[in-house]
Amino acid sequence: MTASALAAKVSQRVLGEDPHGGVFAVALAVVVAGGLVEGAALGGLQAQGLRRRLPRLNAWAWFGVTAAVSGVGWALASVPGVLAPNDGGSEPPLLLVLVGALALGAVMGALLGAAQAMVLRGVVRRPSRWILGNTLAWPPTMAVIFLGATTPESTWSTPAVVALGAVTGLVAGTVLGVVTGRYLPGGLSAPADEAPATVTRR
Repeated sequence: MTASALAAKVSQRVLGEDPHGGVFAVALAVVVAGGLVEGAALGGLQAQGLRRRLPRLNAWAWFGVTAAVSGVGWALASVPGVLAPNDGGSEPPLLLVLVGALALGAVMGALLGAAQAMVLRGVVRRPSRWILGNTLAWPPTMAVIFLGATTPESTWSTPAVVALGAVTGLVAGTVLGVVTGRYLPGGLSAPADEAPATVTRR
């Protein structure tokens, strides 16, 4: 989230007061790069933690799908706000922003959970529970992220925006971890072909 916040601030500086032509492409690339960093961090840390519970987990596959879905998804969700002209017009009400964040979180959570569940096939018995966990976890997580993202004014300094991004990331990550923690793959039961190895009787 720190990288995403920095990318948003850099893109605003790239656009300047009179954005035109290829400047939009450069700003868009910066935003997407920030989203990919966020997705890569999420995928890498999740894979590292889950390997302790699930030694058979394909960590690289988990990292790849997480970085792609969450990184690109977050970047695309950020594009309209970052690239919209700052003409001083009225901004949407906070309630409307939060409702949109909840809806986006539900969609993104379901997509990310489904992509990650494909990696869990053959590793856990009920990977579909992970889809449910993400569908429930991402709406409040996105609400926290959107609240943090819409707080800074254009006059905020880069260090202030980055600091807020770091705090927002810590809070959002805690919300995501607490909710998905109830659906951790280690608690979904091992696949059937592994069960006899732990309960074999003579």
